[in-house]
Amino acid sequence: MTTTAARLTRTWEAPGFVRGIFANVDHKQIGLRYIATAFVFMGEAGIGGLVMRTQLAVPNNTIVSPDHYNQVFTLHGTVMIFLFATPLLIGGLGNYLIPLMIGSRDMAFPRLNALSYWIYLFAGMFIYSSFFVGKAPNGGWFAYVPLTSVAYSPGINLDFWALGIVFLGISTTASAVNFIVTIFKLRAPGMNVARMPLFVWAMLVTSFAIVFALPPLTLGASLLEIDRQYGTHFYDPGAGGSVLLWQHLFWVFGHPEVYIMFLPAVGIVSTVIPTFARTRIAAYTLLVLSSVSIGFISFGVWVHHMFSVGLPPVSLAFFAAAGMAITIPSGIQIFAWIATIWKGDILWRTPFLFAVGFLFTIMLGGFTGVMVSAVPFDWQVTDSQFIVAHLHYVLVGGVVLPIFAALYYWLPKMTGRMLDERLGQWHFWLFFIGFNLTFFPMHLMGLYGMPRRVYTYEPDFGLTGLNLVSTVGAFMQAAGIAVFVLNFVLSMIRGDEAGDDPWRAGTLEWATTSPPEAFNFREIPTVHSRDPLWDAAAPTRSVAQPGDSVLRETFATSVLDADQPHVLVMPGETYLPFLLALGIGILFVGILFNRMEVVVAGAVIGLAVTALWMWPADRSVQTSTGRKPKSLQGTEAPATWGLLMFIATESIFFALLFSCYFYIRSGAGAWPQGGIESPKLLTPSINTVILLASSVPIFWADASIKRGNQAGLRIGFALSFLLGAVFLVLQLREYGSLPFHANVNAYTGLFFVITAFHGVHVFVGMLMNASTQVRAWAGHFSSEDHLAVQNAGWYWHFVDVVWLFVFSIVYISPHVI
Repeated sequence: MTTTAARLTRTWEAPGFVRGIFANVDHKQIGLRYIATAFVFMGEAGIGGLVMRTQLAVPNNTIVSPDHYNQVFTLHGTVMIFLFATPLLIGGLGNYLIPLMIGSRDMAFPRLNALSYWIYLFAGMFIYSSFFVGKAPNGGWFAYVPLTSVAYSPGINLDFWALGIVFLGISTTASAVNFIVTIFKLRAPGMNVARMPLFVWAMLVTSFAIVFALPPLTLGASLLEIDRQYGTHFYDPGAGGSVLLWQHLFWVFGHPEVYIMFLPAVGIVSTVIPTFARTRIAAYTLLVLSSVSIGFISFGVWVHHMFSVGLPPVSLAFFAAAGMAITIPSGIQIFAWIATIWKGDILWRTPFLFAVGFLFTIMLGGFTGVMVSAVPFDWQVTDSQFIVAHLHYVLVGGVVLPIFAALYYWLPKMTGRMLDERLGQWHFWLFFIGFNLTFFPMHLMGLYGMPRRVYTYEPDFGLTGLNLVSTVGAFMQAAGIAVFVLNFVLSMIRGDEAGDDPWRAGTLEWATTSPPEAFNFREIPTVHSRDPLWDAAAPTRSVAQPGDSVLRETFATSVLDADQPHVLVMPGETYLPFLLALGIGILFVGILFNRMEVVVAGAVIGLAVTALWMWPADRSVQTSTGRKPKSLQGTEAPATWGLLMFIATESIFFALLFSCYFYIRSGAGAWPQGGIESPKLLTPSINTVILLASSVPIFWADASIKRGNQAGLRIGFALSFLLGAVFLVLQLREYGSLPFHANVNAYTGLFFVITAFHGVHVFVGMLMNASTQVRAWAGHFSSEDHLAVQNAGWYWHFVDVVWLFVFSIVYISPHVI
């Protein structure tokens, strides 16, 4: 090992067993943990699927009771979507591969990456613990109200589901923000956006889709839990709420979620096919544009799931057209893959078999998708087994088959060992044939009238033969997965050594060792083309190479052209992500059992760990250039991009809350509902002046530190903190003087949720303000290094701007409209 490699190893490897488990922030280790954890969850949900199929194999079966069946199918859908497919594709494959593919040494925010995994693990344990205490969710993975209200679903079954979804959403959102910033800012020099691998493009579009799609689900589940725990009426038509509000919120998430899983699968197939066709991908630009188009169109298709609820015909026509329009970019992708295969010299190996199997199944799934986009046909098959078949052709055929293609393709890179080709083909044929035997008959069952979500049926319905075939197919799929597990175990014991590039592929991850070293690249490459390993102009050593240092260093580059590289210092191992996830988990357990002391304990742990997290590392050590590390400022800094993405996510939450407000108001005869008098304007008007005034000292503080004026910085933030505290005190006094409570009707619930949600943001801004003040008194900022000041100021201005919308909509509009 060279001197440079030895130093890099000492810098990047996680020392010690315990520290390696709980403090590791290496993206590769986190990716492997996601993959392993997701497969454990898949095994549990798969067993549930076999239980369901066994129950339905013959009429009037009694393997499980109706309530147990409801719990099994609810957990099956929830786990497969939220705990298997999405985390494995994004947290697992995305985490492991994206930095390698773009020529980086880690993700933009390694500690946030570790936090995402620990929250994912704890959220999964939180949800699954319900099964072991006999209180598993039993309202379906879509949790339709009013069936999931306390009146129809007493007990904590659905509380596990709602809180678990919100808990898990923290992990998924953090991962998406991390991927966006990583792809934008940490690409190797020369890898402009026109040279990014298609898998990277797919992950970028997917991450943006998550940022926009996940808030509706999180908000919907939060409102459901508030209804259940505190007696509000967001979904209660008898008190001014709406059951359709839940469906809108859920499916605004639910349909993009299909493409959140599908787009990474598209990226996998677009990577695997050209490698085994021995030729470059056809129509690269069209494939990029089609992925972006699918990301956009997917947000205009949610009513596709609500055709039977009685919406106006004009809206049905619009959403039917959108549902059919999404087939255009999807068709472009399929033709591009076929063209690549057509012009190539095919190497038939297991990854390629799974990619071709994907092509077959996704075309059939897309075809039935067009069918259910036609409103009259959808009315006939809604809530039938036909929909179950379509869903699984899209999600299993369109997602799970590419997942196995990816594992056979990249496991040699991850483990350094090849999987057995013969066992791989047994796996493919068992799974592929079993899949079609399982789900193709369900199309016929649905057309024959068999409903979905039923635990048994009568023998004279004529469905016994089809159900028996479907059950046999399910066990064939299980046998195929068992062969894969055996193949993996044998590979780890006696598999052939893979070498650095066993497939002779073209992307940068194959330029590293197998498995990659802790630091990924000894020398960050400069990229000259889309397939750097296939070109005569191979990747070259970058100028001003980071690496020979006691600090973790990689490059930060410009967003579009990946030029102007700056050395970026990355954080090392830390227990803070694990401890913060633990604190958040304790908080959610306290909410579940309505134990305030547990909630407070979790919040205290979380706040204490966050304070330690925000304290900067020792910057007295030197970089490889022999100087103290330079802090990137403004939009050069990944932290700024992370803050902007966080603000974007929070803006979506507020926009959704305002949309809920107007949606409920549009169906109300009088506003406020129930003859309640609108809140008086004096206190909120004073608060508006106070909050807007609080931005002035923030501007002053930012301008002061840019001139090196430490006193101006400290005074400005202190004044802003004081004004924020006055705002919160006045808001709490207003709550005490209101003539109504949150649980009177839907209006009162919305009033308190919107204003309190904003108040939480003011409190968070005050915490950021306090942290910045402490650092200012410690002398951490200068005219050249003040990024935290800028970011704390931007967040405070965001909170102020949002209040203008809250004031206008919640306080003024009831008086004037």
